[in-house]
Amino acid sequence: MKERDTNTPQRGADIGERGIALIIVMSFITLLVGLVAEYSTNTTVNYVSAINARESMRAQFLNRSGANLAQLILRVQTDVLDKNRKFLGDIQLTDYTGLFMGAFGGSAEEVKDLSAMMGGFDGEAIKGLGVSAGQFDVQITSEDGKLNMNCANGSETSRKNLRTQLEALLYFEAFNPIFESPDADGCNRNREVQVSAMMDYIDKDKGKSGQRGSSEDYGYQSLDDRYRAKDNYIDTTSELKLIRGIDDRFWTLFGSQFTVYGDCKVNIGSMQDPKLIASVIFLSAKSPEDPVVKDPALLWKLAKRVAEARSFGIYFDDLKAFSDYVKNPDGALSDLLGGGGVNGQPLQADVANAAQAVDPVQGVELDEQKLGQVASSGPRRLYRVEVTSSVGSSPNGEPRFQRKLIGIWDTEVQNQNMRNQEYRRGSWVFWREE
Repeated sequence: MKERDTNTPQRGADIGERGIALIIVMSFITLLVGLVAEYSTNTTVNYVSAINARESMRAQFLNRSGANLAQLILRVQTDVLDKNRKFLGDIQLTDYTGLFMGAFGGSAEEVKDLSAMMGGFDGEAIKGLGVSAGQFDVQITSEDGKLNMNCANGSETSRKNLRTQLEALLYFEAFNPIFESPDADGCNRNREVQVSAMMDYIDKDKGKSGQRGSSEDYGYQSLDDRYRAKDNYIDTTSELKLIRGIDDRFWTLFGSQFTVYGDCKVNIGSMQDPKLIASVIFLSAKSPEDPVVKDPALLWKLAKRVAEARSFGIYFDDLKAFSDYVKNPDGALSDLLGGGGVNGQPLQADVANAAQAVDPVQGVELDEQKLGQVASSGPRRLYRVEVTSSVGSSPNGEPRFQRKLIGIWDTEVQNQNMRNQEYRRGSWVFWREE
């Protein structure tokens, strides 16, 4: 019998060894692929994060550039135009901000189009025009034509005036549906209760506004998220949404008429909303029995005409000019057209045609003493600045990164950090970046 050769390799063992090697190689390749994929993912994430950080920083500094430009505009307004009001009239540089803002915050194409429109000058040769990366836009509006709700925490006179202004603001019968149904929290309210709730949330006393001997209790402690009334000055108008009765319906109609800055009188030159204008006329009427005051439709029509006055080139430099216009708005427009326009300058054709096409409006004789209790005139004090910047673009054409800056500029605040004493007046009193 033939003996087995023990030195000859066995086929099964050979196959087993090669299988183990293949498994080791495949495991190594799998591990290597995972490592490469992880490295690639981390690199992509870091790259995108770096781009986002860069775009965020660009947008932030574009916002700061827009705020600095707005500050320059407001300096020119207060130091040049407002100081020469008796010669120039109530000219507001902020009304024309949108006309030239594209030259500073627009893209190269916008600057080129603007230069072509202005006579074909080389916009690229002028330093400071346009933005190389991204763009920004600046909107400047006045806060002087709004009701300062912090006056509810002021003197007895300011509290009384604010209450009457709020009651007049809610006067129109068209707002009845709001007060005939519960608010979003199921709270029933009428005009008197709503005004009292707004006053009591801010004033320091614990008594109900307008009702002697009654304590203020609006059920804030019974809500799911309990809180107490502020009973002090509020910092932003958003806090007003915590007041009972102020839901989305109420805020949509009246929220834009409130502020927390400035004086306790509205500036007649800055009022733009017919609701607030109507409330001022209602409170200032010489006779409470005036047919326009007693008819909401006529009063609303008159308020709209007053709101449109600025578009016709009519400005209210003082309370008397406002009273004269409210007394005879049709006559003011007739004088404007027949007298050759504003300050002897003819009106543009489209403005003249618009003035001739308006419907007749019945005026109201105002008591200037009553008017002086709720309204003022003169230069604006407060300005709201909104800067919106965008950087980059996504595949669908939308900006890759957007930021917004909201600031309130008070021309009466003394800036203690300003070295030049001549420019100490005026400072930011609110600043928020989104």
